[in-house]
Amino acid sequence: MDRREDRLASADQGLRHLVAVATRAPYSWYVAGQAADTIGLWMQRLALGWLVWELTGSATWLGAISFLKFAPTMLLGLFGGVLADRFPRGRIVLAAQAVTVFQAATVALLIVTGDISLPILVVLTLMVGIAVGLSQAASKAVVSELVPRADVPAAIALNSVVFNVSQLAGPAIAGVVLVFAGNVACFVAVALLFATNLVVFWRILPHVSARPAGDGQPMLRAIGTALAFCLRHRGIAPLLALHFAFTFSVRPIIDLLPAFAGGELNDGVDAVSVLTSAVGLGAIASGLHLAARPHGPGLLRIVMASMLVLGLAMLGFAVAPGLWVAAAMGALIGGGMAVRAAGVQTLVQLAATEDLRGRVLSLYGLGLNTGAALGAIGVGALADAIGLREALAAVAVASLAVLGLVWLRRADMEKALEQEEKR
Repeated sequence: MDRREDRLASADQGLRHLVAVATRAPYSWYVAGQAADTIGLWMQRLALGWLVWELTGSATWLGAISFLKFAPTMLLGLFGGVLADRFPRGRIVLAAQAVTVFQAATVALLIVTGDISLPILVVLTLMVGIAVGLSQAASKAVVSELVPRADVPAAIALNSVVFNVSQLAGPAIAGVVLVFAGNVACFVAVALLFATNLVVFWRILPHVSARPAGDGQPMLRAIGTALAFCLRHRGIAPLLALHFAFTFSVRPIIDLLPAFAGGELNDGVDAVSVLTSAVGLGAIASGLHLAARPHGPGLLRIVMASMLVLGLAMLGFAVAPGLWVAAAMGALIGGGMAVRAAGVQTLVQLAATEDLRGRVLSLYGLGLNTGAALGAIGVGALADAIGLREALAAVAVASLAVLGLVWLRRADMEKALEQEEKR
């Protein structure tokens, strides 16, 4: 009975802490803006894809437009980290957000006037990709300035929850708007959602450092300094290696769900919806649990345990005999992905010094984006060569092998990372 009462008391304390973090300004304004922004991003993804399909009828151009939006993040992310350590982070995000508002509003206007064309979409999409690539590190680094250090883990986990809720809600809202009001209304709604986040960032500017403690080095040397810091750090280097390995092996499963549902389960679009929802709901539940966790040591163990669950769930998904077993494994995969991403970002952000935080977070983002892009290509090609189930099982085993190697260094990693978390 005492243990049960202790667990209930701990859960109640965690819930109170979660609510306190989520409702305390200025972070409450930030998370509201992020909710609007990410819902807008997922709505735009569907609306833009449909518009490209109407203009071209080409799957190749659908992929090309998506590539143009995300490729600049891989190419420019490290330079964005330098900017985040050298210039006011809030203003960097504000400028990038203005570009996204301009793009969505311009697309809506050009559809109305009949002047929309594929070359214009290419230019506008590339422009947004560049803006996001240069501002992503600043956007992540801002979180640590909006909450006390002890609340950074909860704040990052809440951001993960917002992202996953938006991933479910955004396409659903976009689908309704597209059916009943059309593409113009959808892009107008997206522009308004982006503008909401623009206003929010304008409001929180006074709470963000006017000028970070950057070192003033030339751009490439500044990137080299951050790389050297991460490689020397006994905790960050192996953690980022794990981060890349699991992103490469696990992230592509989201893109391969249609192939798994149709080719392996012999099911249709309803099965894709069930699997996608299972992954999203698992991510939301785990994100909330992590956000409610009291501040203190132990996060590295939780992150590595989530990776173990993630790898085993991937194996279970690969051999799932039917939809509901696959959905259960999908929920575990979603939960593991959420804890891994938020936990790694938290540990890296707390371990980085203030003058390097933007650049270190840009390396985290580089691992996320590059791992996802290369994984999509690599796992897809492997699936074509040996079969989808076999490919998923192979990359799951490979990621677990990497985890096993890094696990041998866990004690050193804890000493290097947990001392930062205790501060």
